[in-house]
Amino acid sequence: MRTLLRFFAIPLVTVGLLAGSALARPPATAISTDGDPLTDDPIAMCVPVTQGKGSFFGNILGSMLNLPKTVKINEIGFLFNALSMEAFQATPDQPGSFHSKVVLPYLKNSKELADSLKLRRTARQIKFQVVSNEMKKVKELTDDQKKALLGYLSQQVGAPIVILAKSPLPSFLPEPGPCMIPIGIERVDAKSGQRLGLETSAICVLDIDAEGKKLFSVKEAIDNDTLDLVIAHENGHAIMFDMYGKKFSEIERISTNGHDTPYITDQGLGYIEGWAEAFEAVYGPANPKLKEKDRKKYNISEFLFGRQDPVRRERYIWARPTGKKTGILKNGSQLMATEGVIAGLFYDLLTSRAINAPFEKCVTAMLVFQPQSFMDFVRAWVKLFPDDKKTLYRVVLENTNYAIMDRQAIDLYAASYQAKLAFVQKKGSKEDFSKARAAYTSFKEDLYKKAMSGDTLFANVGPQLWFTGKLKLEEKKAGLFDLKTKIAKKLGQDPNVWEFRLDLNTVTAKMLKAIGFDEATAEKIVTERQKRGFFTGEPVKLLGETAGQEAFAKVKSQTGLAAYTPKGPTPPDTAASLLWPEDIEKLPVAGEN
Repeated sequence: MRTLLRFFAIPLVTVGLLAGSALARPPATAISTDGDPLTDDPIAMCVPVTQGKGSFFGNILGSMLNLPKTVKINEIGFLFNALSMEAFQATPDQPGSFHSKVVLPYLKNSKELADSLKLRRTARQIKFQVVSNEMKKVKELTDDQKKALLGYLSQQVGAPIVILAKSPLPSFLPEPGPCMIPIGIERVDAKSGQRLGLETSAICVLDIDAEGKKLFSVKEAIDNDTLDLVIAHENGHAIMFDMYGKKFSEIERISTNGHDTPYITDQGLGYIEGWAEAFEAVYGPANPKLKEKDRKKYNISEFLFGRQDPVRRERYIWARPTGKKTGILKNGSQLMATEGVIAGLFYDLLTSRAINAPFEKCVTAMLVFQPQSFMDFVRAWVKLFPDDKKTLYRVVLENTNYAIMDRQAIDLYAASYQAKLAFVQKKGSKEDFSKARAAYTSFKEDLYKKAMSGDTLFANVGPQLWFTGKLKLEEKKAGLFDLKTKIAKKLGQDPNVWEFRLDLNTVTAKMLKAIGFDEATAEKIVTERQKRGFFTGEPVKLLGETAGQEAFAKVKSQTGLAAYTPKGPTPPDTAASLLWPEDIEKLPVAGEN
């Protein structure tokens, strides 16, 4: 496999790859350029096999604990794409089950999901073409190995997407809800055990229950016609995984727990989730029930409804995405670590009428260069499709108000916004508004010219500077971190003492106050960072220098502040027992409204 990964890392020539893509852009709720119909069975509704010699604990106990039967796959095509050689077996769901009788017909009748599945087919076809071209140059593989690998990729193009109607997790764990799982799935006939298909991922379609409450219901999502949005989101993850293969696990998702569109997390997680959430925004307008007046009437999940319009209108660029608008933007580092911002940028690209075949170019950039962040993704796109640079840069800069390129843009935009607000409210003059707007416009146009002439597009995005410590939370709101508390107890940890991990270049004043800094010191740190654009250097040392030794020493003695160096994606069990930026943001602090 090292040989395969090595040759695949070579930059590929994709000239002519996208020839024939439609020039006319379809409606925003149908972005696929694939005019061919799907197969009669584009979805395979399955359940994990929980009996057999391959299950972890044997026949009876394995079945009781809902432990799936696992098998080892030693086929080159599968190994080239999967995270490991292990797969679990799944059989077709029973015809009379809820998922077969209700969920499957709904999904097959959804125009939006059909579009999403065509995108999956297109992405896999592109992968097959690119790898086929590269195989001609590869000498390390035999002809039989090449044939087997390409045969698997060819079969994947038209293969049905695997939907799991039952959880693949042990019965003592809660159901995972709707999610994409990047685990090998061998579909087999229930009676004969004969293989029906072999996939590298599947999508669970299950309820989410927590603390006696149903946070997500599959039945309600069908009734209010939002389940297809959820599956399109998860299929977005599956498409990205298809393009990355093993490299998907290397995207550095440091802050991996409790993410959502408004929250600042990290660059890797923001990139992965932003891509998937963009598809919700693309397909959402097709659902007439997605209106505020109807949300409660149709029991539409708040997390689904709440991020529709803000993603399409890039509302997550604000320092405060809800409440009173001030015109104050997040800084460049925060923007690139907020999945709602990345979702908005991907939405703008996927629905762009100025770029030919934007989806095809997105997945090609992912496939060829396997970028680790949205910034890497943009650079990859420009390398592959330099003719798009002018439009691509304009889309990215305009929809971040140039804050990713220069810290002064943040101040000038805020001044322009506030002058406009004052003028509209008849509290300021038109002359002042015109002057402020002209200053911002002139500055941003100069920035655009600089971006086009050099590699300065993300000049105001600093390095991720993580630091860690421990926080005592003896009194917290009921319901806050209930699941985390359960996990902590299971791991033998004190549920009142939590390790936190924060990035100095994205941390907010509220986060700093939550870990012990007083309001004045927290604001002082954030203000100093704003003056510089971003910090560089050792985070704990920078905290001490900026906060002042007395204030810093107090917090350090209480929390044990120390630098933290990430070593790849955080394992799920570790992530679940830590507090991350999005968790700290939820904590109540003194003086907060």
